[in-house]
Amino acid sequence: MGTKTVTATKLALAGLLLALPAAGPFASGTAKGERSGPLVLPPVRKLPEAYASLYSQTLLAWHEQGWKDAPSDADRLPGSRYKSASTDVTVRADALQGKSGVVQVPQPKAWVEYEIDAPQDGLYQLELTVLPGEGSSGPVQIGVKVDGGFPYFEAKTIQIPRKWKDSVYPPKLNEHGDQIRPSQQELSEWGVRLLTDAKFTSPDPLRFRLAKGRHTIRLESVLEPFALAEIAVKAPRPLPAYEQAAAGWKALPNGAEPGWLLTVEAEQMTAKSDPSVQVQASNDNLASPASDGRQIYNTMGGARWSRGGQSAEWTFDVPKDGLYYIHFKYLQNFTKDVISFREIRIDGQVPFRELQSYPFSYSRKWSVEALQDDKGEPFAFYFRQGTHRIGLTAAPSATTPVRESLQSIVDGYQEINRQVAMVTGIKNRSMVDQNRDWNLAETMPDVAGKLRALADRLQEQVDQLQGLYGNSLQGAEGLRSVIFDLRNMAETPDLLSKRPPEMHAQNLEKITSFIDSLGRQPLTLDRIFISSSPERPVEPPGTLTVVGDLVGNFFRTFSPNYHYYGRRDPDGIDVWVNRGRDYVALMQQLADESFTAKTGIKVNVNLMPNPGQLILSNSAGREPDVALGIAEGTPADFAMRNSLVNLSEFPDFASVSEQFQPGTLIPFTYDGSVYALPETVALNVLFYRTDILKSIGLKPPDTWDDLYAMLPTLQQKGYNFYFAKLNYVPIFLQNGASFYTEDGLNSGLNSREAFNSFKQWTELFTVYGLPTEVPSFYMHFRSGDMPVGIADYNTYMQLLVAAPELAGSWEIAPIPGVKRKDGTVVRWSGGNLSSGMIFRSSERRQDAWEFLKWWTSTETQSRFGSEIELLNGVEFRWNTANVEAFKKLPWPEKESKAILDQWKWYKEMPNVPGGYFTPRELNFAWTRTVLQNQNYREMLEKAVFQIDSELKRKQREFGFVDKQGSIVRKLKVPDITQPSEGAGKP
Repeated sequence: MGTKTVTATKLALAGLLLALPAAGPFASGTAKGERSGPLVLPPVRKLPEAYASLYSQTLLAWHEQGWKDAPSDADRLPGSRYKSASTDVTVRADALQGKSGVVQVPQPKAWVEYEIDAPQDGLYQLELTVLPGEGSSGPVQIGVKVDGGFPYFEAKTIQIPRKWKDSVYPPKLNEHGDQIRPSQQELSEWGVRLLTDAKFTSPDPLRFRLAKGRHTIRLESVLEPFALAEIAVKAPRPLPAYEQAAAGWKALPNGAEPGWLLTVEAEQMTAKSDPSVQVQASNDNLASPASDGRQIYNTMGGARWSRGGQSAEWTFDVPKDGLYYIHFKYLQNFTKDVISFREIRIDGQVPFRELQSYPFSYSRKWSVEALQDDKGEPFAFYFRQGTHRIGLTAAPSATTPVRESLQSIVDGYQEINRQVAMVTGIKNRSMVDQNRDWNLAETMPDVAGKLRALADRLQEQVDQLQGLYGNSLQGAEGLRSVIFDLRNMAETPDLLSKRPPEMHAQNLEKITSFIDSLGRQPLTLDRIFISSSPERPVEPPGTLTVVGDLVGNFFRTFSPNYHYYGRRDPDGIDVWVNRGRDYVALMQQLADESFTAKTGIKVNVNLMPNPGQLILSNSAGREPDVALGIAEGTPADFAMRNSLVNLSEFPDFASVSEQFQPGTLIPFTYDGSVYALPETVALNVLFYRTDILKSIGLKPPDTWDDLYAMLPTLQQKGYNFYFAKLNYVPIFLQNGASFYTEDGLNSGLNSREAFNSFKQWTELFTVYGLPTEVPSFYMHFRSGDMPVGIADYNTYMQLLVAAPELAGSWEIAPIPGVKRKDGTVVRWSGGNLSSGMIFRSSERRQDAWEFLKWWTSTETQSRFGSEIELLNGVEFRWNTANVEAFKKLPWPEKESKAILDQWKWYKEMPNVPGGYFTPRELNFAWTRTVLQNQNYREMLEKAVFQIDSELKRKQREFGFVDKQGSIVRKLKVPDITQPSEGAGKP
């Protein structure tokens, strides 16, 4: 394309941008249906009896029984004055950060009890003076028992967040002028906290009912150690309305200077509750400071500041006593028509009721608004001369009544499904018989009424939300389709037997996903303005500014530096990384500090947005020296085409490989040589709800026979077991089946062991009634209808981060296995791997090997894992494939042991030419057997035939057989037969 053509294209596109209406994410103006100021929140309603243990329902019951807030405080005790404690609890002899009489609770399940005298009947709040101990980046979690029992469900897990801050402001710059995300620094200091529930679902601190007299309060550690200096039982302090607070302030002398204005950059946080509450880059010139085409962290929050209880805090100084106003420049365009709520604190306290759940309305544009009432009148705040703090906490409490009601509807729907399954025996799609009729209207005479009631209740919640948000509510279409479906089923309940359970699962998924979305409260802040005037201090970007910025960004895309993916030092080896920008920046930093400083080898760590670039670069002969973050099947594919360095040819490969479990090298081995090293591993483990299994008298299954024995009881109680339909590798390997013959030239699935394995796999669904479609095991595990199942590392992190209310109610264990005659349980299983490999075209193979050794070493992996978690929060915990490095990361002891026990049984399917047909044909065979009721043996035989055909075709291509089909050479297929007792020690 010539210069004139390029110029013409630019001008044409620029003209098109100028002609567009300002309706993008940064358009100015007021969106239709926007609301400002406090809203009327939904009332707490009585739910079915099954929800009586929820805090909202318990508090409602207490109020109905006549219990009121206590008029005065009860006891205040030093931490050392406990009544009793577990043996591992100690009292410090010396002062700890200026406080004496401190009790230390060192580990999960440790506890300490206090005896409290309540001066009168009433509802009280608990205030703790706490110092989180050394642990992971996660919050301290405790349980609170009163007189031997938990007063409500939320008391089982109460979070006490740590305090963090960015290590440096403004962020440092890299050589390209982009800012580097700052590391996180924990502020280890005492905090005085009224206890709130883990997800901030209540607008007030938790209340505890105490009759007049003596009571025992037990504090139990759930996660993370902590020190306790003081426990106080306090009377709740009702918040005044704004009018009351303002009346007192207006009586004070107002010395605020007219026209005084202070601007606080939102990215300059003084403190925050979670490392994942981060500075963000707007990538435009509409936030301050302008990015000008660089990566500038000029905002904070966004989607990473959305979980209930996540908070951030800023400090500011006012020159004189007086009345001031607070404005925010914010962007809330994450979910159409949905409001994000924040609890707003001034100097550590919510000054009046209207700031408990303050709404930030949806808008496609940047907004500049004052904190104001529902009529648009700004709130005035009285500040004394000096330093003050303003804190914002994500507060989904406004939607709690609706979310709890929706969850009760989900449970009611599931109960109907369970009853239908018990009557008909239909547990999945394969059991549906369209030729058989059931008279469910007679067998379950109340089913139609229950379905109508569910539809009515669901409609009521949709109406409630529309009243809260005042708009059409994105996402409600899915709820409306469920309402339509429920009413339709109520008209013809006999047809329930002909509806596959998967259709009901889809309806349930729509509701549970909506519940989850309501609990998220994302918000982006650019600036906070403190001024002596109620007038807006600045205007949001106007149409011309927005269009000008869009045009400027468009022209910047033609700059060679627009997409900066890393360093380009010609003296360095090139490393491409298939991960996010934060990972790449930290890897470059560590490489500069550790690897280059010691070896003198310079490294260019570059972001690879799309792994498909490797194929294109290979075709063009422009590969990097090293590629990282590569999926497990890719190295073998490149090795077959002679594109990778054989790592096992390096003299020290044997000692390097000892850092990994032998089974993790199988997917990277081709024809007897190893072409990649593992980076991360996502193991399969067994997840189980300890609370639910205990309630129905079951234990987690140790073998498949244990699972078969527990399923009848589990399913009769309305629960089920989760097993992903394509997770067949454990079953085949545990039964001694091989996916390929020893010479690697034929499928090994025509053996007796393979047929038995395939039969076991398919019968889990056709005989034992496991669900064939489960869109989200996490959601079902969290709601409790699938209290046990097999899943991987990602599920663990979801539960740890997004389901704090379940802390202490679930555990993990090795997956079920097959018991040998000697009593050993065989638990072979695989899991997704990522890897690092060196390209054969590299002119610096030895330097690349030195880098790959450094990167996968115990020291580097443990340091990187620790720092990436500190940088981004516990949800970024690094699942390293280096066993010793894994042991050094902040995993809880019990979970670490379960993972290591399963890890020694790690084994995956080997890679051979044409091997991609094996999972494909097994999937087809499963579908025909389970969903189409075909004979399992015939379907596996058909799959084997197709697999062998493709294997032969690829073997001819790679020279293992000649055109006549005669064997030219055999393939070396890796295998291990015994579990590893340690890294590299079979």
